[in-house]
Amino acid sequence: MLRRFFVAAMAAVLLGFTTACSQEELAQSALRLEQKIARLERKTVQVGDHSMVYLEGGQGPTVVMLHGITADSGNWTRFARYYTDNYHVVIPDLPGFGDSSRIPTASYSIPAQSERLYALMQTLGVKQFHLVGNSMGGYISAYYAAQHPETVRTLGLFSAAGVDAPTQSIFMKELQAGNNLMLPSDREDFRRVFKLVMEDPPYVPGFVFDVIADKALRNREFDRKVFTELQQQQLDLVPHLPKITAPTLLLWGERDQVLDSSAIPVFQRHLTASKTTVSVIPQVGHLPMLEQPGETAKRHLMFLGN
Repeated sequence: MLRRFFVAAMAAVLLGFTTACSQEELAQSALRLEQKIARLERKTVQVGDHSMVYLEGGQGPTVVMLHGITADSGNWTRFARYYTDNYHVVIPDLPGFGDSSRIPTASYSIPAQSERLYALMQTLGVKQFHLVGNSMGGYISAYYAAQHPETVRTLGLFSAAGVDAPTQSIFMKELQAGNNLMLPSDREDFRRVFKLVMEDPPYVPGFVFDVIADKALRNREFDRKVFTELQQQQLDLVPHLPKITAPTLLLWGERDQVLDSSAIPVFQRHLTASKTTVSVIPQVGHLPMLEQPGETAKRHLMFLGN
């Protein structure tokens, strides 16, 4: 079904072109089409030293969605379409990622990104919001919720980093051995990353995949810098979790090969001031909102409704 949708959608896009376009232009058209379907608009705002790009759409209570390391706001686009009828959605490209600016001398630590998120929401005039983050985005979200509890209505941690899982994932074992599987060296390597982070990756047209892969390769060394900073800092969320008061959804893919689901009880044990809900999606990997956007949204929306 998704493949047929993309074929039909891209046919419509291609018919709109009267001149030859590059692969990158076609890929950007495909991504803009997805944003339009989700009723999202691309915007830019200055936050401190960084120019931040973000997607925004819908009306109602605000939901902020944070992507993981090496990723961008596009990870949430298909997921966000289930929200913009009833919620005001904000999805930033975190500074250092996506189309937001990268500053070689800046810190991209969890505390630094948390404060940039606070500044962004102040700039947008949003005082309270539902916050959801995946992977590094979950790491930032949890830290933010501990530092600014008065601003967070609910917290969604989707395969979140920040605590030591009792069972090591494939990715963590390789990382400790000095091999970072999230930093591809070529397009074929990027395809392996795709399969690492998702059990059953969604259909992506070949030319779109190539453009995404090439972008990841261009950003490889900067992404390595951020990885290195986070590894050197080793900020443990455990002492911060008791400060979180917002109701929290711990959502994981059963087959997450990046951050093992055995982290869930660790979060539960230390979220002492928060009412926690646990949801594990079968046959899904590290990016549930991208791999199974409908099912993931259904579970998160049910949590928000309760």
